[in-house]
Amino acid sequence: MNLRPTASSSSRSVRGTAAMAHRLTRLQHPWPAVIMHWAHLVSFLVLIATGLQIHAHTAWFGPMSAVRTAHFLAMFVFLATTVVRIYWAFFGAGSAALGGLKRHPDWRHFVVTGREWREIGEWLRYYLFLRKTRPHTAKYNPLQKLTYGVLFPVGIVVMALTGFALYEPTAGAFAWVATVLGGLNAARLVHYLAMWVLIALFMVHLYLVFVEDPQAASVMLLRRVPRDLRVPGDYPQSEAPDAAGEAPA
Repeated sequence: MNLRPTASSSSRSVRGTAAMAHRLTRLQHPWPAVIMHWAHLVSFLVLIATGLQIHAHTAWFGPMSAVRTAHFLAMFVFLATTVVRIYWAFFGAGSAALGGLKRHPDWRHFVVTGREWREIGEWLRYYLFLRKTRPHTAKYNPLQKLTYGVLFPVGIVVMALTGFALYEPTAGAFAWVATVLGGLNAARLVHYLAMWVLIALFMVHLYLVFVEDPQAASVMLLRRVPRDLRVPGDYPQSEAPDAAGEAPA
């Protein structure tokens, strides 16, 4: 008996693997999350560019009036998509864990478990190239969860409050922010420093993505599954694909 795979069976296997990879990655990053990710990215870059011009009092990107308008429009887009993203995390269709076919409420992927708290040191060693093997994780590792679920939201809240305190149409309602911080100049300084903190977190985010799972960036940004993407061989126990548990594509 010839047990070697034929060309047709190998072709079917490749197509099946590609189809599985396509489905797995789409379940991990559903289209609502991808759209909001794009909106966040574009509005964040506009906020940085226009904010730097406003702070430096230059004309890098055009007249100051137009740049201020673009800055505040980008701010509202960024805040609106942040609110929608949080709402979707709790009430949306959910997303799958790494290598899984079952959707779970998205907010669960950002909760740091007790085991993950104990593994933070190992993840730091891994990212600093002091550990060769990658610790086990579900969808996000604990450092990603802390960055995406804690540091980014805190930075966004600080930027929003100080920004509204500095924005003339809303300055009256948010005058208390300037009072707490010690005046408008202090609010302006905190706003400026918070921008650099968010930029640093953004760079950390890029580093975590491209070290942890560079192929996921293609799916998250382009909704494109790389041809060489490999299907994970070890599913989390609760995520093992079966006929009854598969989520709709």
